[in-house]
Amino acid sequence: MPLSQDEIDSLATTLYEAYDRKEPIAPLSDETEFSTEDAYRIQFEVFDRLSAGGREDIVGHKLGLVSEAKQEQLGIPEPIFGYVAHETVLENEPVPTDEMIAPRIEAEIGFILDEDLEPPVSTMDVLTSTRAVVPVVEILESRFQGWSIPSAQDVIADLTSAGKVIVGEQYRDVTDVDLKMESVAVSVNGEVEATGLGADIMGNPARPVAWLAERLDDVDDGLRAGELVMSGGISAAIDIEPGDVYTIEFANLGSIEVRAE
Repeated sequence: MPLSQDEIDSLATTLYEAYDRKEPIAPLSDETEFSTEDAYRIQFEVFDRLSAGGREDIVGHKLGLVSEAKQEQLGIPEPIFGYVAHETVLENEPVPTDEMIAPRIEAEIGFILDEDLEPPVSTMDVLTSTRAVVPVVEILESRFQGWSIPSAQDVIADLTSAGKVIVGEQYRDVTDVDLKMESVAVSVNGEVEATGLGADIMGNPARPVAWLAERLDDVDDGLRAGELVMSGGISAAIDIEPGDVYTIEFANLGSIEVRAE
């Protein structure tokens, strides 16, 4: 049975206050069982409260749980998604760890769309509708204590672990990059700590973007020309510590250096 609007509002308030106060809380599912669709209702409510411009503040979409292993671990048969708000994009500035609870860093491949994507959408449709692919760094954040995430629904409600986003300056034509074979290395203070390959993202990073274009139709949303679509983590997430320097180096997409303070 779906949650009532009052229940949605109450859970959204709990998450919003954790975000606002930077004080972690227990997972929502510890006290309340809710469906995937209810989780998105909570997420949308929290997003609208956090963003001054509401949905007008959206510059893109993000994907999560883009590997079968992660989906099985959290008991959901599909990826998950959230929004990228304008105010979360960092430009030539360090990661403000004092403004976050427990940030983590991961590498992603971003798609800048040249055309709207209307269902039905195939992987090839995504590629032909993409203006450029870009290196992206996501600074993940969890409002739950110790990154305790017992269910995919908790992650969805918690803005799909949204924190900050850094978009690289190098834009490449999608035809110039073999996305399935695109590799990345994430270094901390010069030491490689994580690596990844494009094929780890559902076989091709464009595939979850095609899935998202179809899935968003269920919530009266869509992927529009000009927006950024983050195709999901290509590397393992690493805890961020103040004073450390993180280098995200792709084989062909370029590199991004991130400082934490």
